[in-house]
Amino acid sequence: PGWFYHASEDSLVKTPGQLFDIYLNSVGRGSPLLLNVPPNRQGLIAEPDIRSLLAWKKKIDETFSNNLAEDAWITVDSYRGNSRQFGASMLNDGNKDTYWATGDSVTTGYVTLEFKKEEQIQYIILQEFIALGQRIESFNVEIFRDNQWKEVAKATTVGYKRIVRIDPEMTEKVRINITKAKACLAVSSMEIY
Repeated sequence: PGWFYHASEDSLVKTPGQLFDIYLNSVGRGSPLLLNVPPNRQGLIAEPDIRSLLAWKKKIDETFSNNLAEDAWITVDSYRGNSRQFGASMLNDGNKDTYWATGDSVTTGYVTLEFKKEEQIQYIILQEFIALGQRIESFNVEIFRDNQWKEVAKATTVGYKRIVRIDPEMTEKVRINITKAKACLAVSSMEIY
């Protein structure tokens, strides 16, 4: 038995909430997820594991079911050559092959998302256009509250996928500030839940 297993049952001892945290700390930081769920002594997946995994999948599906960015008004501070091909609309078009990009010498920038009404948010997902490499080194997330911007998260690197979890907040606007990058920005997706 290893880190994920209970010595007496050869089954996961993780709750769906613990599995969700593992997901956020692996997939949510651009890493693959390897749970190593073994068969039991009868060659079957243990019933407690099946229940935990199904409840975990349900939690992921429910948590990430309503992407508020899909209908948000998105603006950026700049984009490459003022070409719509690299504009703000590439961030929520659902196409992983399109991306928002800044000019060659621009290694910082911000994206603002404005909702039609106040919404509760807890998760922000960013994805770089990884075919061009990992570029972002640091960023922060702000919400607009009481007529001012309030920082709610700060992180390093984005890469293939970064999921930022914050305390639930009500807001009409979210701003992501990319504060440092190795090269011009190339962000393919932005989601808010």
